[in-house]
Formats: sequence, structure tokens, C-alpha cells
Amino acid sequence: MKLKNKNYLLLALLASFFLQSQFVSAAEYIYISDHLRVGIRTEPVSGIPPISVVFTGMRLKVEERTDGYIKVTTDKGVTGWMKDIYATKEAPATIQLSNLLLKYEKLKKERIKDLQTFSQLEKANRALDEKIDELKSEKREWHNDRVNLMASQHQESSWYWLVGVIALLVGSFVAGALWYRTQAMKRLGGLRV
Repeated sequence: MKLKNKNYLLLALLASFFLQSQFVSAAEYIYISDHLRVGIRTEPVSGIPPISVVFTGMRLKVEERTDGYIKVTTDKGVTGWMKDIYATKEAPATIQLSNLLLKYEKLKKERIKDLQTFSQLEKANRALDEKIDELKSEKREWHNDRVNLMASQHQESSWYWLVGVIALLVGSFVAGALWYRTQAMKRLGGLRV
């Protein structure tokens, strides 16, 4: 029982899909091929005089197809029949060429704009390189000044250190001499030496 229900469900899904695809089909468009003028007639018969004329490159909406004829609607709203041998789904070479030329012009303008932007970026890059070189030069100067300052401080501090050592030795000698004198006076009972 379950297997039959699944089969029915599958068939129902397929049928609904098929029916929807029949009703929801997108509009089909065609073009007049080569360099032609084609008459649009009220009926799919060649003997009837045309009600309108379509030219090469015109885009026509397909309404219906029957036995070598196509019912079409123009951009101006004229509906009629024409032979299907004069129609093609691809735009003629003249339209394709004009579309490509428009695309080419657009790309050319974009390229010019890109080249201008590139030129501006190149100028900015050169200016930044010059600024970097200036900053490196300043850094070298500051480094040299720092080295010179440290060297002078080191020379000054070495003199101070030497003077300090000499003062310490002299002070130690004087302190030692005074201490010795005081000790000698204590031993001699207060006599000055």
C-alpha cells in the first residue's frame, strides 16, 4: 500500500511540474535575419497584403508558431504573421557589432579612467618614496648626533670619574692621617704629635 502511494505521489509531482512548465514558459524573442524587409500579415498566408513591415535587426516577440509561420508582436504593438525562414534567435551581425562597439567604448573610457588613477597613484608613490628617503636621512642624522652626544658624555664622564678617584684617594689619605694622629694622641696621653 505504501509503495503505491509513493508511486502516485511521484506521478502527481511529475505531472504538476510538466503542467507548470507549459504555462510558465518565458517569452521567446527572435530577430529579422540578414538585410531584409519582411511583411507582417493578419493571417498566416502569403497572398494577403501586409499590415506592417519589419526590418533587419528588429526584435519581435513570438506569440505563436504554425506551419512555417510565426505570429509576432513588434515593439510598437503591431501583431501579425510572418514566415519563419526570415527569423533567427540570434541578433544579426550588425546588431552584435554595434553592441560590441558600445561595450568597447565603455571599456575604453574605463581604461582611460584607470590609467588616470594609475598615474595619480604613481605620483603619490614617488612622493611617498621621497618622503621615506628624507625620513631615513633624518634618522641617520639623529643617530649620528646621538652617537656623538654619547661619546662626548662618555669622555666627560671619564674625566669626572678620574677626578673623583683622585679626590677619593686624597680624602682617604687625609682621613687616614687624621685618624692616625688621633690614635697617636690617645696613646701619648693627649700630647700632640
